[in-house]
Amino acid sequence: MRRLSAVLGLSTPVVATVVVILAGLVTPGYDATEKTVSRLAEPGLPAAAAVGVAIFMVGLALLGLAIAMGPKAMAGRLMLGIAGTALLIAAAIPLDPASTQGTTIHRGATTIAMIALVAALLAIAPSLRERPGWRGYGRVSFALGASAIGTLLIGLAMLPATFAVGAWERCFLALPMAWMVLVSARLLRTSSTEPTSAWKSENSNRHASVSTQETMNTATASTSSRRS
Repeated sequence: MRRLSAVLGLSTPVVATVVVILAGLVTPGYDATEKTVSRLAEPGLPAAAAVGVAIFMVGLALLGLAIAMGPKAMAGRLMLGIAGTALLIAAAIPLDPASTQGTTIHRGATTIAMIALVAALLAIAPSLRERPGWRGYGRVSFALGASAIGTLLIGLAMLPATFAVGAWERCFLALPMAWMVLVSARLLRTSSTEPTSAWKSENSNRHASVSTQETMNTATASTSSRRS
């Protein structure tokens, strides 16, 4: 299950990116710099179903990573779970010019997902730094989270004016998507998909080594005492 989660986390962002690019090419009048990804999933558009599935799969991959990164980092994993659930809702209820309620729910879900993703990257970083073999990923997680906050603030500052919201959204989404790929690839390279297992094994081996050394030292001291 956890290995499957890592495979989904590694492949889904890449596949989703390809789907969105192709969807933009086949959707008449679509401008990727001016329109968000959600616009591609509006009912009646050529690639609406494919984009909806892509959003759904990213949400599912986030839920998988929320499980695979356990048992520590509860706050970060909770945020991953919230982000994943919000994306599942956004996929199920797409933007619809004919439905004000549906559009409101979709926008609320995507907003929650974006905020939760930022929080997840920042919250999970300290836990990664404590895990042998994962320390560099902790720094990367924090850097990507901080960059995502900066991107969000830029977007908020530009809200009163007309700006390239599509390009901005893609810049933002690239950060957590990159995190998903990096962390998932690391999970696949471990002997166990449980990140803390290696840490527990290493600690166990260290304690066993120390105990063996202490036993040998005690035996040597006892032998020396009897000889004298």
